[in-house]
Amino acid sequence: MHADIRICRAHDRPVYTLSDVCPKCDEPTANSAPAPFDPDDPYGEYRRKLKRRERE
Repeated sequence: MHADIRICRAHDRPVYTLSDVCPKCDEPTANSAPAPFDPDDPYGEYRRKLKRRERE
């Protein structure tokens, strides 16, 4: 899933926009949403085991 809201962190306070470039400084913006999954997550195995245990 991809968020439409983008962020420019080149300012004192983040600037949120829907554009690929910042309206204030014309710098490229980044996706504001964090990645939903990290394959290198060192604790992912334990978190999944805990979820399975809670479902039972």
